[in-house]
Amino acid sequence: MAFCAPCRAILLISALCSALPAADRYDLLVEGAVDFELGPLLESLQSKHQFQIGSWTYWTGRIGAKSVVVARTEQGPINAAASTAFAIDRFHPAAIVNQGTSGAHNPDFQVFDIVLGASTTDFSGYRSIHKDPGAGIDVTQWTPMPHSLRIGGGGLRAFPSFPGDPALLAAARATPYDKGRLRVGTIGSAYSFNRQIDFARWVRQTFGTDSEDMESAYAAGVATGMQIPFLAVRIISNSEYNHPTLDPASGTYCAQFVVDLIRSLK
Repeated sequence: MAFCAPCRAILLISALCSALPAADRYDLLVEGAVDFELGPLLESLQSKHQFQIGSWTYWTGRIGAKSVVVARTEQGPINAAASTAFAIDRFHPAAIVNQGTSGAHNPDFQVFDIVLGASTTDFSGYRSIHKDPGAGIDVTQWTPMPHSLRIGGGGLRAFPSFPGDPALLAAARATPYDKGRLRVGTIGSAYSFNRQIDFARWVRQTFGTDSEDMESAYAAGVATGMQIPFLAVRIISNSEYNHPTLDPASGTYCAQFVVDLIRSLK
């Protein structure tokens, strides 16, 4: 039996939707950008099922008493925001944890220290002043430009940073960790990989950041806009101050810490 083109499109969409899980509510969405940041999470996930939505991969199951969705967001702001938005729409998580590796902006933070995000900020948002041709580039004259959201459809509200959820933060602080120190701070995000200490110092002075990654702030912005509790958990994997080479064990250590955090949640 032949179908017209619109009918074939409808049947294709229906088939794709039937392959996805029912729109149940999950206790937690846990995100990581790349595979080496997800290992212990996927190993701990019981009754695991894998799903694909567009370019983004999700696994559902249980860790301890919690129903969990693990998302591989991929790297950067587009991936982080889109993956988070699709997960919220499809899986309805009660809370979100974005976790993974990061570089140090705070010179006191060492490799394997974990930064718990009391706040998360996009340090790529800036406003510069006019300069004539040949006047050069001076980042010290840039000023932060916050994101704006209409929470619940109200008036625009500026967010210089996105706050971490107090309850999740308290639970994370109480979770044992023996590979480094637990540090509460401001997690910074931008689609960049900075190796210049002077620039890291300027970002820290201007935006108050302790670490840098490519996803946390963008996932946090989506969670804030959807009014879902959010916490960023980032391990220091490299520091231009004292350990410029990324240590891949950091991804495993952070994911295992988050598994322990999930198991501790009531």
